[in-house]
Amino acid sequence: MAEAVAVDSWSGQGVRLSEIVGALADLRDQSSRHYASARTAVMTIVAVAPGDEQAYAATGALRALAGHHPARIVLLRPYPDEVASLEGRATLYSLDTDSHNVNFEEVAIEVGGQAANHLDSLVEAFTLSDLPVAVWYVSSLPNPSDPLLGVADVVVVDSRDASDPVSLRGLLQLARRRTVVDLSWSRLKTWRDLGASLFEPGEHRSWLDAVEVVDVCGKVGPRGLIGGWLVDRIGLDEQIVAFQDARHVSFKLTARRGGEEATFAVERHDDRREVVATVRLPGQAPQIATAELPEDALTSSLAEALTRLGPDPVWEAALSVATSLAGA
Repeated sequence: MAEAVAVDSWSGQGVRLSEIVGALADLRDQSSRHYASARTAVMTIVAVAPGDEQAYAATGALRALAGHHPARIVLLRPYPDEVASLEGRATLYSLDTDSHNVNFEEVAIEVGGQAANHLDSLVEAFTLSDLPVAVWYVSSLPNPSDPLLGVADVVVVDSRDASDPVSLRGLLQLARRRTVVDLSWSRLKTWRDLGASLFEPGEHRSWLDAVEVVDVCGKVGPRGLIGGWLVDRIGLDEQIVAFQDARHVSFKLTARRGGEEATFAVERHDDRREVVATVRLPGQAPQIATAELPEDALTSSLAEALTRLGPDPVWEAALSVATSLAGA
């Protein structure tokens, strides 16, 4: 995959917002005199990432996706507990794809003090007219009262960042006011696809009414979504679902009838980048199917999310059931 190359940049410390806006405009003007290809953008993507590691990962993923999802990238690094300050960097990037060249812009702003609690006023100066604005909370779930949500057409989150079931309830409430796209839900597509395939043969479906136990493992958000999805799509009793903390998501349905037992499981092993689905029926050899996972899970899930910027009723139904299962 080709990497984006910085062709021009500006940076300043202790600056005013108008200086960053003006510097970006100057860079655009200077670039147009030297580069024939025009800048193209289909949206403004605002990434909120206070930490160095999160900011590095976020900008790396967004730059890599520029060939398919060109956007003006606005990286916000808020530090409300520090002294009032404003630092900015504006960069023009060029990316050569197989078929064309893409030029795009990235603005990075570090803001300290009370202004860090009112990022909406900063973002509005950089949004592109008549194009959607996606606000991505890189390492946390947003506070429902965050003013920044007011400028978002789409809110991108990762329910893996949910620290407790109450966080899922807040996410559900947000989804009823704004379009929310969940990176965990995108990553879990492999689990969901394999899970749906478990019961495609008629012989397998006949065991659904005999399911007595559903064990779901993983972090709070992803395991809640999978548990909610299983209950919603299959019509299982919520009382038979049990959660357990784990690094990776897995689930197993155990069915019993006439003294016989059948299990239907989907899991990922720590040492492999693949998900394995296993069906064990009485008197038969195990039936196994596998699916490989992408090398870069963040870039892959973000690409999927940016392709689907509309409401997802299946995700919302799974999240709703997840909050009920957790008693949130």
